[in-house]
Amino acid sequence: MHLIIAVVEEIKGEGKMLDWNFIGKTIIACSTGIPETLQLVMVPLLFSIPIAFFMAIVNLKPKRLLSKIIQVYFSFVRSIPMIVIIFLLYHFLPLWIKQICISLNIPFNVYDINDMSYGYIVFTFVSIPSLSEVFRSGLVAVPKSQMEASLTIGMTPFHAYTKIVIPQAIDATLPIICNFVTSLVKMTSLAFSMSIREITGEARVAAADSIRYIECYIVIFFMYLIINILIEQLFKYLERDRKKYLIKT
Repeated sequence: MHLIIAVVEEIKGEGKMLDWNFIGKTIIACSTGIPETLQLVMVPLLFSIPIAFFMAIVNLKPKRLLSKIIQVYFSFVRSIPMIVIIFLLYHFLPLWIKQICISLNIPFNVYDINDMSYGYIVFTFVSIPSLSEVFRSGLVAVPKSQMEASLTIGMTPFHAYTKIVIPQAIDATLPIICNFVTSLVKMTSLAFSMSIREITGEARVAAADSIRYIECYIVIFFMYLIINILIEQLFKYLERDRKKYLIKT
C-alpha cells in the first residue's frame, strides 16, 4: 500500500520515478546496517551449529524420549510463522525472565538487555531445527560401513566421527548449508520488528522520512542480492577445495 501511494505521489509530482540523489543517500544509510545483518547471521550460526549437530545425532535413533522431545520443538518452529516467533520471544521472554528474577530476588533489570541479544536468541532458535535436519541427512548419507571400518582398525567412536564420518557428511551437505545461510540472511530482514537497525530497518526509517519506498526497496534488493551472491561464491570455493582434497586422497 505504501509502495502504491509513493508511485502515485511521484507521478503527480516531478514526473520522475526515481530520485538518484536519494538512492545514494539510502545506500549510505543502509550500509550502516550491514554489520548488524552479518552479526545476526554469524552469531546464531556459531551457537546453533553445535546444538543442531548434537540433536542430529540424537535423532539418528528416533525411538529415544529425547528425540521425541526434539521433534516436538522442530514441529513447533516449522509450523509457526517467523514473525509470530519473533513477537513471542521478543515480548514474552523478557516478561518471563523478569518474573524469575522477582521470584528469586535477583536484582536484574531485564530491560537492560539490548535488542541484538534478542535477535541472536530468535535466529538461533529458528536455525537449530533446519541445521539439525541438514546434518542428520548428511550423517545418514555416509555409509555405515565407514564407521564400522574405522572401529575395526582401532579408532574410538569420537575419532571415527571427527576424522571419517563428519568430513564426508560436510561434503554432502555444503550446498544445503549454503541455501540455509542465504535464507537466514533474508530472514534477518524481519529483525526490524525487534527495533534492530539492520539493512531493512535502516531502509524503512529512510522510507518513512521521505515517503520514497521505491528507491529504498531497490537499494535493499541489490544489497541482499550482492551479500547472497558473495555467500554462494564462498561456498562454491569451499566445495571446490573439498573436491581437490578428496581427489588427492
